[in-house]
Amino acid sequence: MFSASRRPWLVAGLAFLVPLVFAAFTGHAWEDYFITLRSSRNLVEGHGLVFNPGEKVHTFTSPLGVLLPAFCTWLAGPGREEAALWLFRFFNAGFLAAGAALLWRRVAELGLGAPGRWLLFGLLVADAKLTDFSINGMETAILVYFLLLLWTEMERTAGPRILRVALAVGGLMWTRPDAFILGAAVLLPHLAIRGGEPDRIRRHWPQWWRGVLLGGALYVPWFAWAWWYYGTPVPHTITAKSAYMAAADWRGLLMLPVQLLRGDSMLNDLFMPSYWVFGGWPPALKHGAHALAGIAALAWVVPQFPAAARRASLALFLGMFYVCSIILFPWYVPPWTVLAALALAFLADALYAAAAAAGKPALLGTIRIAVAATLVLQFAVFAATAWQMRNHQRIVETGVRRDVGTFLREQAKPGDTLFLEPLGYIGYFSQLKTYDFPGLSSPEVVAAVKGGARRYADIIATLKPRWVVLRPAEAARPEFKQTGVLGDYRLIQSWDAVPQLDQVAWLPGRPWVEGEARYLLFRRR
Repeated sequence: MFSASRRPWLVAGLAFLVPLVFAAFTGHAWEDYFITLRSSRNLVEGHGLVFNPGEKVHTFTSPLGVLLPAFCTWLAGPGREEAALWLFRFFNAGFLAAGAALLWRRVAELGLGAPGRWLLFGLLVADAKLTDFSINGMETAILVYFLLLLWTEMERTAGPRILRVALAVGGLMWTRPDAFILGAAVLLPHLAIRGGEPDRIRRHWPQWWRGVLLGGALYVPWFAWAWWYYGTPVPHTITAKSAYMAAADWRGLLMLPVQLLRGDSMLNDLFMPSYWVFGGWPPALKHGAHALAGIAALAWVVPQFPAAARRASLALFLGMFYVCSIILFPWYVPPWTVLAALALAFLADALYAAAAAAGKPALLGTIRIAVAATLVLQFAVFAATAWQMRNHQRIVETGVRRDVGTFLREQAKPGDTLFLEPLGYIGYFSQLKTYDFPGLSSPEVVAAVKGGARRYADIIATLKPRWVVLRPAEAARPEFKQTGVLGDYRLIQSWDAVPQLDQVAWLPGRPWVEGEARYLLFRRR
C-alpha cells in the first residue's frame, strides 16, 4: 500500500499524531507537571530556577523536564498554562516521531519482518502510559527518544557512531540523572551477546567508550551548575524520598527472577495501566501482562533466539533489579516497555520465520493469533485509559485540585504556609509556601522527618502551618486522634467530586480516581 520510502514517514506521523489526539480528547495534565512548572515559571519571571523565590531548593528531577516547560512558558507567557502545555506537547510528540523514524530504519536494516514490525509498533504507538506521559507534562517522550537513539546506534550493523552515542548518553542524563542505569542496561548486553560477530567487541569498543565518556562530559555543565547554584548536585526530590525508602534488600533482589516467574514482579507494570494496583481493572489483564513481561525478560537465556532480541531481553532483565527496588511511578515505566517490545518483536518474527521455513501453517496461524491478541489487548487498555484520564482531568484535576489551589490563592494571606501531600495543582495555583509530604519542596519537612516526625500529624505539630489540606482518609488516621493536632485547626472548606464520578456510567480504574476526589481544607485557629 505504501512504498518502502514512505513507511518511516507514516510511522513517524502516527507517533506524532496519536499523542496529540489523546491530549485533545483527555486534556490531561499530570499532577507532578505543576510541581516542575512552578520552578519553570519562576525562572521565566526572573526569580530563578526555584519553587519559592529566595529559596534555592532543587525541587525537580529532570533538567530538560524543567527547562523545556520554561521555554514554552516564555513563548506562551506566564499564567497561560494551557498554551504552554500544548507547546510542550508538540515538542514531545516530535521526540516520539523522531524516535519512531530511527527505530523503523534500524529494524528494517536488521531484517525485522512484518509480524515483528506490527507487534513492535503496535505495542509502542498504543502504549497508554507512553502516550499519556508524553502529553501530560512529564519528560517520558524525551527519555524514550534518547533511549531509542542509543539502542539504534548500538545495533547498527556498521557499528555505533561516537557522536550519536554521546548525544544519546548525554541526553539520557539531561533528561533524568538516574538514566545512566537505563543506558548501562542497553550497553552491557553487547559485551555478553555478540550474535554471529565474535569480534564485535574488539571492532566497536573504541566507539562505545569514547561515546559514553563524551556523553558524560555533556552532562558535566549541568552537574557543576546545580552544585554551585543549589549547593548539591543531588535533586532535593531524591533527598526527600530517600528518607522513606527502605535499605536495599539483597536477598529480595535475588528472588526477583522467581517473582517474575510467579507474576509477582513489578515488571507486570510494563503492560498495565497507571496505578492499576488500586483496582477497577479486569483481573485477566494482569495475566496477559505477566506473560508478556516474563517472556520479554527471560528470552535472553535461549541461545537460538536472535541476538537483537536477546540483547533487548537482557537489558530488561538487568533493569528489573533497579525498577523493582524503587518506588515505581508509572512515568518511569515506558522506557523499559520499549525494551520489552523490542525483545518480543524480534522473538515473534524469528518464530514466524522458523515456522514458515519448516512449512507449519498451524504454527504460523497460532503466531498470527498471538500477535493479534496482544495488540487487541494493548489497544483496549489504551482506549480505556483515554476514557479514564478524560474523566479524571475534568472531574478531579480541574474540578477539585485546581479549585482547591485557586481557593487558597484567594483566601490566604502573604506569608501563609500550607501542609499537603498532593503538591502539584494545589501548590502551583495557591502559590503558597508549602510544607509538602515527603518534602519535595521543603527542606523543613525533610529536617522534621530526620528529627523523628515521620507522620503527618507530627510534621504538622512541628511546623505549625497556617493551612492544612488532607484527604478524608488521611484526616481519619489514628495519629490525628492520638495527637489532637487538628484541634488547633478549623475546617474551612471541603470538596467532594464522588457524586460526579457516580454519573459516569463506566470508569475503569475508578478506585484510584476516587481516591483523589475528596479534600478537606483546615485553617489554624
